[in-house]
Amino acid sequence: MPIPSGRFFTTLILACSAFLAGCAGPSPHYSPSIDNVEALKRSGAAPAKVGAFGVTPGMPGANALSIRANSMVSSVGSHYGDYLAAALRQELELARLLNAQSATEITGTLLRNNIDAGGINTNAGQIEARFVVSSGGTVRYDKVKRIEHQWEGAFAGAVAIPNAANNYPVMVQKLVGSLVADPDFIRALGR
Repeated sequence: MPIPSGRFFTTLILACSAFLAGCAGPSPHYSPSIDNVEALKRSGAAPAKVGAFGVTPGMPGANALSIRANSMVSSVGSHYGDYLAAALRQELELARLLNAQSATEITGTLLRNNIDAGGINTNAGQIEARFVVSSGGTVRYDKVKRIEHQWEGAFAGAVAIPNAANNYPVMVQKLVGSLVADPDFIRALGR
């Protein structure tokens, strides 16, 4: 059996290194949910502003999500708390309930952010966040919301990785939807 040439061997090593290292890319941009926007419009809530959303220190998935050998970073800000804040801001803006001058402010902390994309049949992700509504220095709402979302898996990474990435905004839509569906949250926004 012939020994591979130097050029072939070098190419093979580089290809293996790239495969093992994976790629880093930005998360898909958030697309607001029509259901969330319509629910907000019908809610009778008063306009509010969206403040800072932090992340739990040292939390896996705060700055990057591992999707098989790849890593996905937030396309907004420096971490996924910024992504969540931007998503909520978009939903409120489309419902005409975003007002940067409002005394009512929504803030929060991302507590869990995870994607499991290793399954051949099914993959899943989980997001958990604490949402706080305050007005005039008084906390009117402080609750943790958590969702789990599943989608079809695939053996091939070329299929599974984009599927997982494309389901991340859907996970965020569901988390915002659970917040919007909470009557205590709507009451905290007031009228």
